[in-house]
Amino acid sequence: MSSSDLRLEDFRIPLDEIKVATDNFSQNYKIETGGFGIVYKAHLSERFKIRTVAIKRLDRSVYPGKEEFLSELKLMFRFQHEHIITFIGYCDDDDERITVTKYAINGSLDEHLEDHNRRTCLTWAKRLKICFGVARGLEYLHSGLEEDDIIIHRDIKSGNILLDENLEAQISDFGLSISVLKSQQKVYDGPAGTRFYLDPIYQESGILKAQADVYSFGVVLFELLTGMLAYERKRMGDDKPQFMIKLVRRYYDVGLDKLLDPLIRDQMVCRSLHAVEKIAYKCISFNTEDRPTMDKIIKTLEEALNIQVSLFI
Repeated sequence: MSSSDLRLEDFRIPLDEIKVATDNFSQNYKIETGGFGIVYKAHLSERFKIRTVAIKRLDRSVYPGKEEFLSELKLMFRFQHEHIITFIGYCDDDDERITVTKYAINGSLDEHLEDHNRRTCLTWAKRLKICFGVARGLEYLHSGLEEDDIIIHRDIKSGNILLDENLEAQISDFGLSISVLKSQQKVYDGPAGTRFYLDPIYQESGILKAQADVYSFGVVLFELLTGMLAYERKRMGDDKPQFMIKLVRRYYDVGLDKLLDPLIRDQMVCRSLHAVEKIAYKCISFNTEDRPTMDKIIKTLEEALNIQVSLFI
């Protein structure tokens, strides 16, 4: 059976299989607890080609209704891209809301940034490669998947960027994602996302466009430049501690030198740094028309990566 002949129903996984894989949702298999539910690392039976998986069991008391769950599944089922986490299946037996995806062995990007030893391993070249992968994944979503609509993720953040065995980025968590007609390009919807990554223009107006993802991506770029997570505070001089994005805006005119992650400052080729810094500031512009498309971002990051790799020894 070809992939084009598959239906969403073909990806249904029996609840009994899920329970066996997680030892009836044992705490021993739990790897993450989030706002919408719990994620378990588990091994499916031999009938499944990808056996090591992440099983996300949504909390029905906080997650929206079954229609929203079905909408998320229909989106994930469509995705086929190396920088989008691979959808394995789902379970809705007994009114459960469970999604199953490929397990990303290196965890999430935010885990690497908040741990000093892990962050040390993220060279500037590796950070550029991660950004490049995320940009390619977003461009895939925003291009319409060769259909009549585009997908806006609405919750791009370092916690939703997973890293595989080669530190290749994979976008995950489509619970807030929304489909918008290409002919429409925008939708009026209540603000949704994560504080510090949420586009302030979308938050204030309720007008959702693909540029909202561009803003969030810009925040992630600055996280990788500074080594700070968006929700972390830092004191500069005698001033009171400020959140990362406020510091970034404060240093717009004089440059980011004082904010750069000291673990990578000496690795950075100036031309590579300045190209990324420039595009990152455009991403977080308060004027949405100034924000670049993902295609433009991809070209800039690819050039910056090539410069870095060719000149840094």
